[in-house]
Amino acid sequence: MALPKKIHPAEEMVKAVYEKGVLRPLRPLQLKEQSRVLITLYPERRWRNDFDRLLRRMKSRTKAIRQDVIDAEVSRARAEVKAKRRGARRPA
Repeated sequence: MALPKKIHPAEEMVKAVYEKGVLRPLRPLQLKEQSRVLITLYPERRWRNDFDRLLRRMKSRTKAIRQDVIDAEVSRARAEVKAKRRGARRPA
């Protein structure tokens, strides 16, 4: 089922602890009561290992590119993402 165009669901990563059959978030969630969410389980250790492996691959591939060029591209990408988020928050 497609979501209405006016709704822009926010994705966020939340750490949680599994206790007695229930996932307990480690920080308060900004959700209305009875909200339904989709949860993907990704053990933190595996996530960290996968992320570290990805960083190593990226660093090995970018050795020929100057650091200031990389920094500029990262800054530009971050600004683009922030602009999209700001646009998504504006009422339609």
